[in-house]
Amino acid sequence: MADTSSARLLEVVDVLDALAREGTPAQAAADLDPAVLQAFWREWPHVSVWAGNLWRELNRDLEAPSEARLDRDVDEVGGSG
Repeated sequence: MADTSSARLLEVVDVLDALAREGTPAQAAADLDPAVLQAFWREWPHVSVWAGNLWRELNRDLEAPSEARLDRDVDEVGGSG
């Protein structure tokens, strides 16, 4: 399921990014179908909160500096062998 969710999220982000690069929000508001705009208006607050929370979760993971690994079984020294 994680692979499917990952692929779906990546696809949605790619499509939304492409749409955002095609024109301004004002152009989209003028050009998109009114029913689509209404669905966006209705659903976006929930999606936006979810995406913001995901972003904060990832940002929290990336805040801490990386640490050296001390596991000799996985550390590669190079030049040996």
